Amino acid sequence: MSAFWNYRVIYCEASKDALEQYQVHAVEYNENGKAVNWSETGESPYGQSIDDLKADFTRLQTAFDKPVLKVVRKPRGYELVEKDSGELAHAEPPAKA
Repeated sequence: MSAFWNYRVIYCEASKDALEQYQVHAVEYNENGKAVNWSETGESPYGQSIDDLKADFTRLQTAFDKPVLKVVRKPRGYELVEKDSGELAHAEPPAKA
């Protein structure tokens, strides 16, 4: 179960069938700030008006303020880690009102 989410850049390594690439994804975190899920495909801005589209584009740009992540295969599943440090992906939970 996720407690909050944000946009993050995720790096995808090259394979025999595809070149390396970077995409913005929605990443979900548990209440402790550990990344627990992410969108399968990259995000695109959208809106029902130009202003909505601009606002969503601005939200997507916040991904560039955080470390780049990559998906690592584990014996049982996958997890997100920071591309440069290898540390588990995390984020600070939002302040409680």
